[in-house]
Amino acid sequence: MVDRAGYLRWRPVEADTPLHRDHWFWHPHDEATLKSVSELVDTYNKTVGRGAQLMIGIAPDDTGKLPAADAARLHEFGDAIRRIYGTNLVKDHNPNTGGDAALDNDPDTFWTTPAGSHHAMLEVDFPHPITFDRALTMERLNEGQSVQQYAIEFFDHGAWKRLAGAQAIGHKKIDIFPAVTAQRVRLNLISTVREASIREFQLYNGSAAK
Repeated sequence: MVDRAGYLRWRPVEADTPLHRDHWFWHPHDEATLKSVSELVDTYNKTVGRGAQLMIGIAPDDTGKLPAADAARLHEFGDAIRRIYGTNLVKDHNPNTGGDAALDNDPDTFWTTPAGSHHAMLEVDFPHPITFDRALTMERLNEGQSVQQYAIEFFDHGAWKRLAGAQAIGHKKIDIFPAVTAQRVRLNLISTVREASIREFQLYNGSAAK
């Protein structure tokens, strides 16, 4: 977007949705319309997992308090997100391509591809096979988006196989796929407009957290 001074700035999109199905405001005896935890997690993956800020609409009751059922559902939602994304399987495993800063579980650090490059790969070799069903990738956007196409791949029987991919990573991208067990995994930056900077490349086994 262009700010008031005329400069091009990156701003996250805001994704708004009510905690209850079909309406935003409080209604008495309305617990049946609360969205389930699985619905909220799906919304999280499709909003936060695509670079957006998630805003869940909640409303106080006629006493000015948040209904107990609403508060309980929000706690359950938070617990579910922490279970799914609480254990980054990549943490403490060094890559063989010099991209430690993208694998340190710290989004304030980043790995930058070689100068002048328009494609690169970040590979993680685990000491033993791991099972995972999703990847979380974050791009540093200080100079704007650089990634034009990427893929998440794993090494299997002598060949690299694709798990997921898209055109953009952006602030945060969550890719979910059928669970796979592998010892070598890589982020393949197939095409970039300039040197790309990756803040984080993480793997999780969300199916084990259910």
